[in-house]
Amino acid sequence: MSSPVWLPEIVYVSESAREDSMTSRVLTRLPEVDVRYIPDGSDPLAEKTAGTDFSRDSERFSAGKRRLMLTRYQGSWMRACPGTSQHVCCNLWTINPGEGCPFDCSYCYLQSYLLRNPTLKLYVNTADMMNEVEQRISSDRSRLFRITTGEVVDSLVWDNLTDSSYDLVPFFARQDNAILELKTKSNHIDNLLRLKNEHRGHTVISWSVNAESICRTDEVHTASLDERIEAASQVVEAGYRVGFHFDPVVHFPGWEDEYSASVRKIFDRIAVGNVAWVSVASLRYAPQMQEIMRERFPHSDLPYGEQFLAKDNKLRYIQPLRFKVIDFVWKQLKSVSPAMPVYMCMESPAAWRNIAGGPPVAGSELQEVFSRAGRLPVIGQDSI
Repeated sequence: MSSPVWLPEIVYVSESAREDSMTSRVLTRLPEVDVRYIPDGSDPLAEKTAGTDFSRDSERFSAGKRRLMLTRYQGSWMRACPGTSQHVCCNLWTINPGEGCPFDCSYCYLQSYLLRNPTLKLYVNTADMMNEVEQRISSDRSRLFRITTGEVVDSLVWDNLTDSSYDLVPFFARQDNAILELKTKSNHIDNLLRLKNEHRGHTVISWSVNAESICRTDEVHTASLDERIEAASQVVEAGYRVGFHFDPVVHFPGWEDEYSASVRKIFDRIAVGNVAWVSVASLRYAPQMQEIMRERFPHSDLPYGEQFLAKDNKLRYIQPLRFKVIDFVWKQLKSVSPAMPVYMCMESPAAWRNIAGGPPVAGSELQEVFSRAGRLPVIGQDSI
């Protein structure tokens, strides 16, 4: 059984989305929710001057977590992951069937990225999205495209409302040169289990995981670590490969024991042979987000500590501490199996040299992650 969907208090429906089948499906499954119809292009919570009053901004962003807009997306769907300046990128592609997340993690970058338009959004014209994906990947059959829906929205949090996985999983099963990654902090896997005979190994289900106390105190409304592991075990039984993202690794009293325990707990249930990839990344966020974090999560210690403004214009732990926490989790994972496909997300070339001994190499267990038609990324000058 899946944990309950975090339901909105108000659903806005834009004019052009009124007749879409997904709109009808979602509204049918939210019979008690207040529905309001609005003109295209409007957002009742939008504010162009956001960023000048942290208290007001925090209230608006929190209000946005309780409101959902059904609308049609008109831009380009498939994009290369923007990565971060002077840091190593894993060549991921993104498609966004929505924007914003009803989960409420204290460190979530959407608190600054979506500050001007905080209303949660679901795009009802995802058939257009899949058409664009098919055209793009068909234009370069020699290239393997690893594509995620989990950049600006949790991939599965709304699946009980939208049934999007019923479209996405069979679609990617038909693509010889594409892999879909559904990235989540939920355990909404019912639809995925029903599709166990249709995915053909082309869908990877991945979970963001953390130290258990961080999951409990800084990842509000998400599934517990135990629930995520149980869900991962079930999808493995259904033939899917899984991924795990230790992101962000946080420094706090007792962090070594807790991260070690999380690694053991995961791989006591999940065999390494069923793992597509595991990423490790340290805490980082935009400077403008720090005051919003303090305002919205006064109990959290995450916006404090020994941090500095790095070359990618994000606040990060000072380099020795950053390398220390990443290296510890990296070694814990490799102690489970040297063949564990572990990579660092948005980390510097210096981190790769100090922790992994160098950049990812051709033919390694990371080929599927980093390869672009057999070519690995060129890592440039040092950065911290």
